[in-house]
Formats: sequence, C-alpha cells, structure tokens
Amino acid sequence: MKMKKVFVITNVSLILLLLAACSALRPASMPTQTAVPMPATGVEYYFVTNSLQIPTTQEQTQTFALNVDGDAQNSLDNKFGDLFTLITSTVQDIEMQSTLDQAINTGQLVSLHMLKADDAMNDTSVSWSIFQGQKIQSAPKFDGTDKFTLDSAVPINLPITGSLTNGHFAGGPGKAKVQMSLLGQLVEVDLIGMRLESDLSAKGCLNGKLGGGITVDEFRTGLLPTIAEGLTGIAKLNNAGANTLLKNFDSNGDGTITTKELENNPILMIVISPDLDLLDASGNFNPNQDGVKDSYSLGLGFTCVPATFTAPLVSVP
Repeated sequence: MKMKKVFVITNVSLILLLLAACSALRPASMPTQTAVPMPATGVEYYFVTNSLQIPTTQEQTQTFALNVDGDAQNSLDNKFGDLFTLITSTVQDIEMQSTLDQAINTGQLVSLHMLKADDAMNDTSVSWSIFQGQKIQSAPKFDGTDKFTLDSAVPINLPITGSLTNGHFAGGPGKAKVQMSLLGQLVEVDLIGMRLESDLSAKGCLNGKLGGGITVDEFRTGLLPTIAEGLTGIAKLNNAGANTLLKNFDSNGDGTITTKELENNPILMIVISPDLDLLDASGNFNPNQDGVKDSYSLGLGFTCVPATFTAPLVSVP
C-alpha cells in the first residue's frame, strides 16, 4: 500500500497546551445512575457500521467524548483522543483514519448493531446490542441490502439499556468487546462502563458516539503494543520521514518503537496515564470508589446503515 510521507514537526506550544489540559485533576464523585429495565417487547432493528471515526483533533476528542464514569459533574472522558491528538500534532500526515476506513469498506472489520424498541422515536426502555461479524469476501454496499453472519469465535456481548427521546438513543453503562483498526493493525478491546449515543432514522444511525473504559492491563498489553507496532511499520515504509519519526519515539535508536519507549516518552507520558476510577478494590465495576485510576477512557464516533443478520438469543440475568 502506498504510504504518504510522514513529516515530524515539533510544536512546543501545542504540546505544552495539551499536556496542561490532560493533567488537570477531575474531582471524583459518586455517580448517579438510574436503572433502565430490559425491554420485554419491541421491534428489532438491524444495522452495520459503515463509518468508525478515531479522534485525532481536540475538536473530535470532545465531540466523541462521553461521561464514562457517570460522575455528577457530567465530565466528558476521552483519554484515547488526547493520545492520538498529541501523536498527530507531532507526526504530520500520519495515516490513521484511512486504514480504519479501508478495513470497514473492504469488509475486513464488521461491526453489527441491534436496537430493540417499541417506538423508534420515543421509548423509555430500549436495548442496544453490538456484535462482531465475520469478514466478508466482497466489499459491502452499505445500501441496506448487505447480509452478514456473526463471528461465532467471538463472545456475544450483552445488550445495554437506555432510552429514545425524539429519535436520540442514550444508554449504558455496560460492557462489550469491540474491534477497530489502528495504524493498519486490527485490535480488539474490552470496554467496561460502555456508553452509547446516536440519532436514529429509517436510514440508520448518525452522530453516533461509543465510549467506555479500557483497563490499565489491557491498554499496556494490547492497545499500546499495537500503536508501537503501527508506528514502527510506518517508519520502515517511509524512508523520507523515518529519521524524524524514530527520533521522537525510538529512544534507543534501534529502529523499532516499543511499548516501553512510548510509556517513557516525555511527550506522551501524561496522556498515557489512566484517567478513570472504574473498578473497586475487588475488581468489580463500581466507579469512583477507591480513588485508584485503573482505566483509560475511549471515545469513538460512528454511523450505521440498515443490514440483515441473525441475532443470537441472549439470556440477560
């Protein structure tokens, strides 16, 4: 695949501004949550993701952010966006969104959705399920005629519950395994405290936001190594920009960017520190209880269109 040149620009003022914003302390509060019952009846609507957006600017980071820990201040959380905004402000013209677009448009990344509601405009008890579909051989058309099959090798996510108000869905918290492509690398992450918002119409969903937390262990053993591998791959394929890219992130000069080098990088150090307390001392989802920052917030944008697939029968406890 032909890659664009990667140019590295040192922008001290922008870096300092981002670091200052990311290091601001956010007070911990007991979340106020209202339980939404799982709908016993309803019409099922089926969709497939036709666009998944990674935040690479401050504006996108805020746009895709959600109040993941449910604090009383309704603070918007998206440390993932802070990280990629900082990387793209340091490494100009880096390919992030295009590789994700390619994975979706070629059917290599298939994310399916099922909404269950009595009224698709206004309903106080609605469920939303996310499933991972099998890769397909031919590119999807995204015109409502595509048919998909669930990936039987992936655990079935339980639905989250929420409500519809004038066609706008808001639901969570819950948990789900989701897949994305970062720097050309497919990666699966387990989101805890997952929340989702979207506007619905007969054409699908617009202005979708998917947010949640990634535990420290998963971030450092799964997501961060994927980023390191992707950056190394870009450096090796772009001879013109390799020296400047490696100068910023390859501290030992061996030509390979490692997880440890990203963790210890003075530019990235603050934005790869966890920002949420989602788990209690026993490891259960119980936000803002023990004061330990144990998770990284993630917020993505998405849209979806009607599709056909057979949803599994899920028994909700």
